[in-house]
Amino acid sequence: MKVLHFSRLLYGLILLLGTVGIYLILSYDRFFEVQSIAAIVSLLLLFIIFKYFNPISIANRILKTVLIGAGLFYSVMIIGSRLVYFINIQSNRNEISSESSVNFEKESFLASLEKAKKEDKLIFLDIYTGWCGPCLRFSKTVLRDQEVIQILNSKFINLKYDGEVGEGIEISKKYGQGQYPVLLILDSAGNIKEDIFKTTLPDKNMMMNVLAKYK
Repeated sequence: MKVLHFSRLLYGLILLLGTVGIYLILSYDRFFEVQSIAAIVSLLLLFIIFKYFNPISIANRILKTVLIGAGLFYSVMIIGSRLVYFINIQSNRNEISSESSVNFEKESFLASLEKAKKEDKLIFLDIYTGWCGPCLRFSKTVLRDQEVIQILNSKFINLKYDGEVGEGIEISKKYGQGQYPVLLILDSAGNIKEDIFKTTLPDKNMMMNVLAKYK
């Protein structure tokens, strides 16, 4: 009876870990990696081995125990690391998108282009992701400098998008080049006038030099 209870408990644990792993892979495409897939496959193999492998010797019992123990440990470590990574991404995303003194438009991209035309202003475009360290650094340093804020608010229509959420996905496809942050100066037709992050992440001085050209 105890053996049966233990077996059911172990089956449940394996299925729970497998379900969590599958959710992580399907819910966020950056989890679709070899390690994650290996973790899920190993769980399924363990389930099959434990349920259908009938040990007939001490050696087989030991092998079975080692396989199950190693597989469960590996799966827990991989899935645990993915959960921590996912939590960090959400935390960074919230911090980057938190209220800023820069007046980022809340309207759609097309509406912002129309506003830029009416006010005869250029557009400052910032596209970020939750997993992008430079995005967080830029938002916490350059975009909190009072001189940069003053110029952006007075001379530009400012847009900020998460490249993996909502309208930001399409904007990222249009203007992104595989690296983040995307920092661009656009005209009111949406054409690129300058790529600020072409070679290196701008600091306050570099950002001021770029903005000074369009004052």
